[in-house]
Amino acid sequence: MNEQELIEQLADKEHASWAHWMEYLFSKCDMRADGSAVIPGEFARHWQRLVLVPYAYLTEHEKQSDRDEVAHILPIIRAFKEER
Repeated sequence: MNEQELIEQLADKEHASWAHWMEYLFSKCDMRADGSAVIPGEFARHWQRLVLVPYAYLTEHEKQSDRDEVAHILPIIRAFKEER
């Protein structure tokens, strides 16, 4: 695997992660007839807090969520490293 192939595979995983997040986000929103979505205050406040908190200060549960996302890309990185 060359560097460009690595980038494409990682980008594919990143897109899948983003799409999964958006699906989750929309499932928590109040959907309007015009297609807009309103995030309920409890979720908006929670996610706004997460945006502002550095990783080191997240709860273990919140850190585990990020670790779980990284686990999806590790096989790609390992494969790239093994071919080097």
